[in-house]
Amino acid sequence: MSWRRAGLLLGAACALASIGASQAADISAVTASPTTVNGLGIEPYVAPPAPQPYINPLQEVRLGVFAHNWIHDEGAPVDVSIEVLSQTLHFWDTTNPWISWFFNPRLNVGGMINTGGGTSYGFLGLTWRIPIYQKFFFEGEFGGAVNNSPLHPEGDRVNMGCRFTFRESGGLGYQLTDNIDIIASIEHVSHATLCTNINPGLTQVGARVGYKF
Repeated sequence: MSWRRAGLLLGAACALASIGASQAADISAVTASPTTVNGLGIEPYVAPPAPQPYINPLQEVRLGVFAHNWIHDEGAPVDVSIEVLSQTLHFWDTTNPWISWFFNPRLNVGGMINTGGGTSYGFLGLTWRIPIYQKFFFEGEFGGAVNNSPLHPEGDRVNMGCRFTFRESGGLGYQLTDNIDIIASIEHVSHATLCTNINPGLTQVGARVGYKF
């Protein structure tokens, strides 16, 4: 009788152990692989990929007023300038203050519109900003431009000699606030005699006010 009772107790213990082991395996499976939860084939949660960095093309807008072509007068003395600048392009991040500005320019696109029917042009290029002292800075721009000048003699209009030209601009600026800059600028457009021997160019002098978003 005692042997039979011992056998029954041993069998019950083995059954309980097997049930516990199967439950532990189920819990482990649920923890390790959510695809087997209750046999429903639930897919595990996958976090979406992190957003990729991009270039903000509209970080700053500038408006300006310029004396039009003060070297070769067209009889249309006032230009209005509008310019949009992107955020900084990080071609090469370096802590060297003497060269870091050169490898971190911004894209610019804009137009110089003559209010008296003289030559106007649109432009695209790069802008470099160089700190000078406290809130003062120097700014240089270089790129290309396309103009609407006559390509033959026409009254008091300047014959640019070429529809497409280079554009260079330099200016001294002051940062009024974190969002507002004032820049006194001089800029020149010409084709550097690459199109024809006729290369008078246009030179504008004026000021811009910029607002950063």
